[in-house]
Amino acid sequence: MNKTITDIFAQEDLDRSVLIGYYGGGNFGDELLLEVLMNLFAKRGVGSLTVTYQHPERYATYHHEFGYPRIDMADKLSVFKAIVKNRNIVIGGGGLWGLDVNTNIFVLSSLLFFSRFVLRKRVYLLGVGYYNSTTRLGHVSAWLAGKSANYIVSRDQESLSNFSRVNRHVALDMDIAYQLPQLGLAPYQQDCKTLNHAAPAAGKTLFISLRRFKPHQAASYTKQIETCLANNQDLTIIVALMEPRDVDPTGYKLISKWQRQYNNVRTLEFTYNPFALFLYFKKHSKHMALIGPQFHCIITALLTGVPFLPITYDNKVLELLKNATRAQPIPIDDLSQNMVQLFINDFKRSAQ
Repeated sequence: MNKTITDIFAQEDLDRSVLIGYYGGGNFGDELLLEVLMNLFAKRGVGSLTVTYQHPERYATYHHEFGYPRIDMADKLSVFKAIVKNRNIVIGGGGLWGLDVNTNIFVLSSLLFFSRFVLRKRVYLLGVGYYNSTTRLGHVSAWLAGKSANYIVSRDQESLSNFSRVNRHVALDMDIAYQLPQLGLAPYQQDCKTLNHAAPAAGKTLFISLRRFKPHQAASYTKQIETCLANNQDLTIIVALMEPRDVDPTGYKLISKWQRQYNNVRTLEFTYNPFALFLYFKKHSKHMALIGPQFHCIITALLTGVPFLPITYDNKVLELLKNATRAQPIPIDDLSQNMVQLFINDFKRSAQ
């Protein structure tokens, strides 16, 4: 029987698990996935969970405390000892086998293969993505991970099709972030207030996020945003990094320059609990719009009813948009200033 994320948490014994992902790097999407997962584990009553986390000093910035022990992802020996000690390995979300695949993904996939067939551990891939846009290394890594898994829950049709060629225990579900509205969010109201203070939304507000792209894509997207800022000085505009400044210093210098240049522009770096952005978007949904390419920013907009420009830079975003909206996806290389301004003009009219 193939199982969804809800099935896994309801039916599987997840005590004595190691949760592995690219958490702790300060990426909005990864930190959002971890916060959702820790809520799900706590709700299920899982008492024994070890969380791998890069840069442990960042944890309190992005997360509430659930009492689960953490180990530094960079400490390979500690990670291996945790795997040996525990019964399950849970890969918690993300398009790991996609455009951004690297040697770390290959090492992780190889470790899963070893853990399943040598150490006899149970392996769960939850809410994961495997895309045709990946490299040869990505396909090899996905084969290793797919063969290792007791259950795979794919987050879209393309991932389902790809993993089904490797493993028959594959189910189609949605990204883990879609579990967010079903969680108890009262403890996060103060996080939302803090974010609202850092980035007050006054009247019609355009939320623009930057991303570290390949050089030619970065130059094109930045040019469109610069023109957008110059042409829309009647709007409150928040330009946000979805990472902290130390991860993207170039982006931080750029948004700081824009804030000095335009009185209507405010800047924001990702130094808050990711659930706060969900509540912030929900609070301002009637007077806010998003221009941003990040997968999990788009999901946050979808969940809260915030209109967004459907920009795609990878198959994972394309798959998301195909399943979630009737809007025609716009490849980032085709994005024009006319498209951006038409979207903003529609937003200005609809928000009146």
